[in-house]
Amino acid sequence: MSTSSACSNGSKFTPKLERAQITWSEEGVPVSTMFDDVYYSRLDGLAEVDYIFLEHNQLAPRFEDLSPNSRFCIMETGFGAGLNFLKTCQLWLEKAPADAHLHFISFEKFPLTQSELAKAHQVFGELTELSSALLNVYPLPLPGWHDVFMSDPRIRLTLWFGDLMKGLPEFDGPVDAWFLDGFTPRKNPGMWQAELFLQMARLSDEHTTYATFTAAGEVRRGLEKHGFEVEKAPGYAQKREMCFGRYVHPRPFSSKTPWFEKPKNINPSPKKAIVIGAGLAGATVAYQLATQGLSVTVLEQEAVVSQQASGNLAGAIHPLVTADWNLRSQFYLKGFESSLRWLKPWFESNHIVGQQNGLMQLAMTETMHQRLQEALQRVGLPESFAYWCNSEQASDLIGQKTDHEGLFFPEAGWVQPASVVAQCLAHEAIDLNLEETVVDMQPLKTQNSQAWQVSTIRAAYQADVVVVATGALNEILNNQLNLPIRPVKGQVSHFEPEDLKGMLKTTVTHRGYSVCGDFGAQSPYTAISGATFEAPDRSPTMSEASHVENQRLAKEALPEWLADSTVTAGKVGFRPTTPDHLPVIGAVPDFEWMKKAYFEQSHTHAVYRYAEQQYQPGLYVSNGHGARGLMSVFLAAEIIGAMVSGNAQVMPKSLYHAVHPARFAIRHWRSGKGML
Repeated sequence: MSTSSACSNGSKFTPKLERAQITWSEEGVPVSTMFDDVYYSRLDGLAEVDYIFLEHNQLAPRFEDLSPNSRFCIMETGFGAGLNFLKTCQLWLEKAPADAHLHFISFEKFPLTQSELAKAHQVFGELTELSSALLNVYPLPLPGWHDVFMSDPRIRLTLWFGDLMKGLPEFDGPVDAWFLDGFTPRKNPGMWQAELFLQMARLSDEHTTYATFTAAGEVRRGLEKHGFEVEKAPGYAQKREMCFGRYVHPRPFSSKTPWFEKPKNINPSPKKAIVIGAGLAGATVAYQLATQGLSVTVLEQEAVVSQQASGNLAGAIHPLVTADWNLRSQFYLKGFESSLRWLKPWFESNHIVGQQNGLMQLAMTETMHQRLQEALQRVGLPESFAYWCNSEQASDLIGQKTDHEGLFFPEAGWVQPASVVAQCLAHEAIDLNLEETVVDMQPLKTQNSQAWQVSTIRAAYQADVVVVATGALNEILNNQLNLPIRPVKGQVSHFEPEDLKGMLKTTVTHRGYSVCGDFGAQSPYTAISGATFEAPDRSPTMSEASHVENQRLAKEALPEWLADSTVTAGKVGFRPTTPDHLPVIGAVPDFEWMKKAYFEQSHTHAVYRYAEQQYQPGLYVSNGHGARGLMSVFLAAEIIGAMVSGNAQVMPKSLYHAVHPARFAIRHWRSGKGML
């Protein structure tokens, strides 16, 4: 057993995780010194899991009775040593249909380390294989949401590191079974509070069950008050009683953010998709949909793909860290994790151009130095994720002299965007159509659902799903979708070997970024540096002044790296940017409906008086990825893929809201300014 919440006093969120404080019993059982309680029974931890959680949630027969391709969701209030999860996986693999999917969600405020988990598991021989699979992907101790994909694709674990009461509101239901596990209510009252039972009710439906090791009066009363039946059974080992039951009195819950609620009526089995745009955003979402079994048509207006920022020789891959761990930091950490999940296998198989050679983020100003130091200390970044380097250490890692200190990310690196685009579009279920300029999109009513017709100058295409990923320059489609996308010109400079005094051993960011590497057999260049931000300029022409600026910024960070040569090679691209520096991802709202339901109404009503958001069925967008596209397009593809298929959510609700396509219009209206 473990804990997911200490007493909550409503104080401002502090992201830094507290680590579990444990000792070990003679039987090899971890014991919390903070709560003076064992994580599981000294008698037989696995038998305890079987009896309390698996049997009293009737999981064996429920798994066996699942229909093909169905999904089952379990939510657990304390991950602890992970025994409940591992035993559930074992039962799932024995009983569930081969094409069914398990989503196991668990919370942990005081996570054990990887080595502590391994020590706890070593006495359970029957779990060796599953334990090894978990330990291989166990996340770093960073606050918030972590998706853990086991070696078996039918099982997905979502771990929330942090306070249970902060995490529960970030999830959508329904949950099929609850494991109410944690240290006893007497020793850990902060977890067993009324908010837990309220959130349980919000996330449950008439099929939901629960089980818990305790039958304490406050637990029984909390469950009954919020619509759960309470049955008692003999407890395990020395415990006198436990309780279990069903959610028998469902009640409606009004959303606190109805304008951001996700689509409800999704085509359950789409067959065809159209993706407009063959840059990084379009190629990744096309690949995601193709892997989900859809036949995908990609429409690209240019004669070749990767013409804008997706055509750069190299782009840096690294997270964004801030001292307050704000929504942008959280989003780009999720994006960084998704990027590595996609790219690592392709790096290892040499299917893409790039290198996971680490990244040094140099602190070029006192403000940046302070920000990075505060992030390191306040968030408690583990060394395996990031660590501080003085100028000598930074110079050694980079392989070139720098006078600046910085933060080093060992797992980061660089990739050639065009090679990723090519890898994605090579999927056999993707049909690429070049020189197809989209002039119109119209919904089509079919007998059983809604489809779309996308018309180009030369042809018309039909599909169940359309994803608009057109980047910065397609103002017609961006305006049609009410997207405030602004193109920002950027120029990078390319360097041949004679332009350099040496090679960089790691990727470097400064006021720009610099990369050395092998960019492919067709490229004579060995380094790239940039990129400028030239917002008003719409000219696609390179300028000497921009090359000079790129060289100046690189020399400011790395004074002995570049030779004194005149650089003329490079590339111009246009980044699609948004006012809040986050991309636009997800289902496209019905803006005519929004006008009547929201914008023509007072913005001061209580939120329960507003209807939930309505969408244009089957229409999605992935745009506005800006300068950090390599840390967002892969996550965007996963988000849209999950929405299209009706799969479980892939990130916290607050992050969905932060990238929602209607957020700018809603903010404008909610601030009393009317319709945007």
